[in-house]
Amino acid sequence: MTALKTHIFLAAFLLTGVFVGVAKSQDAAGEISEREIISLQKELAEAGEVSSKTRMRRAYKGVVRGGEKLLKSSSAAPNRYRILDIVFQSQKRLLALENSDENRDALLETCAMLAGAPDEVADLRLEADLLIMERELSIKKADVKERAGALEKLIARYRDTPGEAKSLMFASQIAPKLEAFDLEMQILRTMQERFSDHHGVIEFRRKSLAAGRIEALFRGTFTRADGTSLSFPVDRLGYPCLMVFWTKKTEGFEVALKQINEYEELHPGRFDFYSFNLDELPDAGESTLRALGLKWTALQLSGGKKSQTFRTYGRRDPVSILVNAYGYTLLSPTENYGHGQGGKVNPYKIDDVRLTSERYLAQLQSLFIGDFLVANTEIPETGGLAASLREIQECFVSSPFRYRLTREEALANYGKALKLSADAIVKYPRDPDLWQVRNRRIIALLGMWKMAADPKYFEQAAKEARTVLEMTLPDGADLVARFCLAKEELRQSAAEAKSILSGLVDEGGGSSIAVAAAAILAIDANSPELHEHYRNVLLKNDTNDSRLWEVAAFLRDRYHRLDLLKVKLSRPERRVRARYGYIVSPREHAVNHGLDPMTERLPELELKTLDGDVMKLPRETQDKLTLLMFVEPPAEPDADFPVPLDRNRKPQKKNDPLRNVMNYAFDVAERHIHKEVEVIAAFLCDDAERVRALMAKNKWPCRAAMVPDGLKNPMVRQLGILSSDRIPNVFLLRRDGTVAWHTSGFVYKSDFGYPFAIWLAMGVHIEVCDTELAYRALVAGEFAKAKKIFSGPFLPGKDERYRWRAPRFHGRAMANMGLNDWNSALIDIDTAIEAHKKEFDRKEDAPGASLVEMRTLRALILEKLGRAEEAKAARELAVVDPTPYSTSIYQMFHDRLYELRRK
Repeated sequence: MTALKTHIFLAAFLLTGVFVGVAKSQDAAGEISEREIISLQKELAEAGEVSSKTRMRRAYKGVVRGGEKLLKSSSAAPNRYRILDIVFQSQKRLLALENSDENRDALLETCAMLAGAPDEVADLRLEADLLIMERELSIKKADVKERAGALEKLIARYRDTPGEAKSLMFASQIAPKLEAFDLEMQILRTMQERFSDHHGVIEFRRKSLAAGRIEALFRGTFTRADGTSLSFPVDRLGYPCLMVFWTKKTEGFEVALKQINEYEELHPGRFDFYSFNLDELPDAGESTLRALGLKWTALQLSGGKKSQTFRTYGRRDPVSILVNAYGYTLLSPTENYGHGQGGKVNPYKIDDVRLTSERYLAQLQSLFIGDFLVANTEIPETGGLAASLREIQECFVSSPFRYRLTREEALANYGKALKLSADAIVKYPRDPDLWQVRNRRIIALLGMWKMAADPKYFEQAAKEARTVLEMTLPDGADLVARFCLAKEELRQSAAEAKSILSGLVDEGGGSSIAVAAAAILAIDANSPELHEHYRNVLLKNDTNDSRLWEVAAFLRDRYHRLDLLKVKLSRPERRVRARYGYIVSPREHAVNHGLDPMTERLPELELKTLDGDVMKLPRETQDKLTLLMFVEPPAEPDADFPVPLDRNRKPQKKNDPLRNVMNYAFDVAERHIHKEVEVIAAFLCDDAERVRALMAKNKWPCRAAMVPDGLKNPMVRQLGILSSDRIPNVFLLRRDGTVAWHTSGFVYKSDFGYPFAIWLAMGVHIEVCDTELAYRALVAGEFAKAKKIFSGPFLPGKDERYRWRAPRFHGRAMANMGLNDWNSALIDIDTAIEAHKKEFDRKEDAPGASLVEMRTLRALILEKLGRAEEAKAARELAVVDPTPYSTSIYQMFHDRLYELRRK
């Protein structure tokens, strides 16, 4: 047997038990009976438990004979492949016990029959396909590169079949033996992206792969002590949970559980605690928890330590795992438990970076509930139902106020809406606008389901939705009901998400609000692909409909995009994720560096000056770059801006995000060489004297204006302004009024935020804007103007992050060429090359194409200076660099300059 074949068999034995059979089919005419299949499976299992090798061989041969007998009598049975698989597994074990030509030929003959199995049972034919592939490659005497290529094709063949997960698990162990490390990384990425919720794959990765921490979706349906079933993650989307596995048999379990509960004391109400007792106690351990003073929800775990849930997520006890608002958790491989720096680690410690802001969570909760479908819709001004509708409508609070409600306040609002809607239905049973009451009742029930963690409200919502669809409705009035019923379908089977969501959009006539609903529901389905699809469709359309603003703000927010359907990681963990090819940097998301540039124009805004005049933006930006800073004064008249508290509840005066961001903006504007950056502070209030006092107290040297009606102004929702009382919401406007970059009031690390990424982004995007302007001047032949702009925007050495020194001097060299100043051009291109080499030397992401272009340009300049020998040497250096090609903004400008030189 070849070495590779040995590896394949080893992989097969390692995977034994990961997939326990396939779904049982019902007896049908022409099929082999389920009783006979189960009997043969039992014989196979018993054969493996025999102690004597001789008796074991006889037992496996008996299984083969029994299977062949069934196949002979039912050769055309649709479920014959299940028997073939049992025969195959027996023959495989026989070959391992007795490596003979007879056993090998019999196994290959079975492989040939299994290879004809349809895709519906692709998992049964996989090992057969692997052995046939190995045989063909051995006959061809294929090298490792050809074998890796064949393995990659086999993986592609199993895509979207029941055998895909199994094929990836096999391949993940074969690829390293072939030294196909790129393929191995691709396999691991696919496992993460497509099977993050597959219990078998998660268990395999933890047990068999030398992986770091694994991002996994916590999925399962469990029964509470009161008999209520909870389905994870859908029932708790939007709510971080701590899942605790424990048994009374472990010494000191009481101390461990109390230690885990300390997070409730540190962060009251931030987590929902769920207990999984492994002793299969009748009350799921609820009485034990109460005796310890713990208010956790006890869930039954059938099978205890033998359950697939524990084998997948727990693996030891006691252990707690943090499941985030999207249902994801971070798991360690088994061998990593109990190890850390110096061998000491707190097994219950949660990295603070995973603690999500309450307002951030409230935004997610509101969207998942569907508040946006009713919160800002029009209601009749007259009629018997109008007064009741207005009272119900007040229960659905608009953003950003909704995100500042406590959980108890939000729950009370939904409860009040339920009572009011029930009264209105009784009082106005025949009113033609009653559908509006019922729509709000559906959303209120969804809110109760989510906020109270009680599925009975979801059942009531679905019942109400069916009632609405039986009514005669105006166009579009059925969307709330269909949104609810789509949730019901996704809760039952997320596998059909694509058809469910496309059906919702089609029934909604392809309207933008239906697309927005689909984008949110895609998160219920745990489908990043569908979410991205509907996100792109929505944002390409006109989003002026006020009902869309909350969803559009969420879709544009880079912090939400960073966290979407994954785990928020600390810096070392992000480096691990980087090895698997994922976007890794929260700072990069905040800065929006290397991502698609923003091009939308700022909506026409009317602000009010302190003297009572009107300031119209973006038209009054005076042809400058503008940092528009939205700031919310404290609610109390004499209060100052709030300062975050430390763990001891004391003010962190050094960490004052609001003032820090404002002061940095003034510093950026002051240091700009050409003095073409203006800061405008837009206060969310109508009190001019108050604003004057705050400006004077903080010594802020900028124009100030007020947003009429403060947070109630529609522009707040339209622009997605959030938590402006804690940190400025910044918009950097280009000279033409388009938005170059912006950040909402949500930041990466804590409730008040960590502003370093915001500081960095201001400088980086001013660099981008000025480089764009300089490039346009080059295109227009305005070389003196281009040279002036390329000389800035900041003093050298001050803001040289993100690799801007090289492209700036590259551009200035071309401007000097246009001015026939060849000596200055040579100095600039040499500076650009040195800056590039300093930044990228020995780095894996070095963009070789840009270095080749700069060296080519240097040769041209030397030729113009009559230095032919040096020019020749420079051209010899300008060869294609084998280093990977960068797609960052940095490379984009090098590419533009290259195209310009060619023209």
